[in-house]
Amino acid sequence: MPGFRTAALREAAIYTGERCELPVTFAAEELQRYVRVLTGMRLPIQSSTALPDGTALAVAPQQAAGERIALSPPPLRGPDAFAIVADAQRVTLASASARGALAAVYALLEQLGCRWSLHGAGEEHVPRLSASTIELEPVAGTFGCAVRGYSTDIMTWHYTQPEYFTERLADDRAFIDWMGKSGANAFFFIRHPFDTQLTITELLPEFRRRGIDVEYGGHVIPLLLPREQYRDHPEYFPAAPDGTRTDHGNLCTSNAEALATASHNAVRYVRDYPEMSVLHIWGADLWQGGWCRCAACRTITVQDQSLRVCNAVARSLVDAGAARPVCYLAYHDTIDARLTQPPDDNVFVEFAPRERCYGHALNDPGCVTNRGYAAALERYVEHFAGRVRIFEYYADAILWCGCAVPLTQVIAADWDYYQRLGVAGITMLQFGTFSLWAYPLNFLTFAAMLRVPCPPDRVGRGSRLDVGTEYAARFGSRAPAAAALLADLERVMQQVVTYGDIRRPPRKLDSAAPLLPCIEAALPKLGDVADRLERLGGDGLAAQAVLVRYTLLVLEGVRQELRGVIGEAGHSTEMRARDAAAARGLYDRAVQTMETVERRFKGLWGSVDLPMIHAFFSAGRVAAEPEPFQ
Repeated sequence: MPGFRTAALREAAIYTGERCELPVTFAAEELQRYVRVLTGMRLPIQSSTALPDGTALAVAPQQAAGERIALSPPPLRGPDAFAIVADAQRVTLASASARGALAAVYALLEQLGCRWSLHGAGEEHVPRLSASTIELEPVAGTFGCAVRGYSTDIMTWHYTQPEYFTERLADDRAFIDWMGKSGANAFFFIRHPFDTQLTITELLPEFRRRGIDVEYGGHVIPLLLPREQYRDHPEYFPAAPDGTRTDHGNLCTSNAEALATASHNAVRYVRDYPEMSVLHIWGADLWQGGWCRCAACRTITVQDQSLRVCNAVARSLVDAGAARPVCYLAYHDTIDARLTQPPDDNVFVEFAPRERCYGHALNDPGCVTNRGYAAALERYVEHFAGRVRIFEYYADAILWCGCAVPLTQVIAADWDYYQRLGVAGITMLQFGTFSLWAYPLNFLTFAAMLRVPCPPDRVGRGSRLDVGTEYAARFGSRAPAAAALLADLERVMQQVVTYGDIRRPPRKLDSAAPLLPCIEAALPKLGDVADRLERLGGDGLAAQAVLVRYTLLVLEGVRQELRGVIGEAGHSTEMRARDAAAARGLYDRAVQTMETVERRFKGLWGSVDLPMIHAFFSAGRVAAEPEPFQ
């Protein structure tokens, strides 16, 4: 095809339709802004009624009325599909949705050499174009699933503490910009019963202009049935096996009035927050999760109890003219698909395999731990007729207790499996700046899989979201060596992350015994990676070295705990107390090590929340959890 003539931009304009949605307007503004940096030319933005059907934007010579503005776009397949076609004077960007128009703009800019950064515009690469012609390949872009996004516990904004809240907002605006550039289209604010709000309103304009949907809810069933109603209506609340009612946990799902109250309050959520695109209805965040054991409820599974609530909410939303997808949570004691009743058409399952093995893909037949999870997921796919979303923990700094855990190969293999199952969406839990600093490869791989689905063996090759692009701005000429060291780190940690929370190692001898030699083998290798990172020089790599040393200290604490489990039978009470004290000392040293990292790297979460997580574990306030498939 003929190259696009750069000189054509001197007389060109960016055309949009007359009544375009906000993301299309924003897409035109982004194209205008970046073209000016690329070429020094400022293209005016004009509206036109003459764009062909399916055209979102066109770059073309300014024309007299009635003359052809754009090339005819090709057919589009998929809800956010987009296409780019060009000749010597025109570029046409077609899309199936308003946010598809933004994806088309960023795909065009990537062809022109732009590269984005997790850490904001200051670390992007935007070249200066000097060639007289630019070879623009035709693009037919699509995405691997309908919902592609990220999630965060809303409490981590510290929204009642202005000095923390303002810091978090500045970091999030940069991340939302990267979300738009990497093809994400959803963000989920997770609420817990002690939270006092559902959303961060200050960020909504950033999401809106990019066409990113906001989703609300979380562990809200205890909030949908206000606890103060217990005094007058104890029958609304869950019963213990002995029949005693309590205001802890969820509700009695056999009580029609309890379901009606919860559904009424869910409808109120949607009316109060009309921007909500999905409502997540989750039970209390507990093992044996606060479900009812009264005579009527004890005959049904906790999965059916949870689904009863979700179905009731979905029906009430339809009746109120406010229909939204409602997400039932497969998590902890509901992770297995032991269901008898069918889900309503608007109810999706959200599969959250938090205690899985992250040393192997979820469907790895050789992984004993993951077999149960894969079987459960496939049963959910069948029971919900494909209305399945995945809630993943690839950047969950709580799960990893802040340790460095690259997961590129597992993420790619997981996504290959999820795509073959036909999942409707996937979101990844993350905790702001800390997660971006500690798990950059996980973000980049996750985003690359969603934008350009590809076999696991092609991860990092041919993607405009690869680690080389990201680290070039951060580490300059040291970037290739840093990337090689992070690949070494991934191989080391793959042998370690075979159980759930890093600071909740297995308490059973048959699980602890095989894990201990894996931890012991990893420790000297982690020390070597940290030394080599430090020798590379520079503030950024020195901070990465501290993160690896922190990881080493945490795993030394885990080793001490495992030794205590293995030797427990022959240990006195005094010896067990000494083992526990030694482990706590190592965890305290890990926290002190992380205190040496500048806040610009570890962010609000690493400065404030990480020490609290360690304190909870050390105080014994985080109980050991049962295995889900027994």
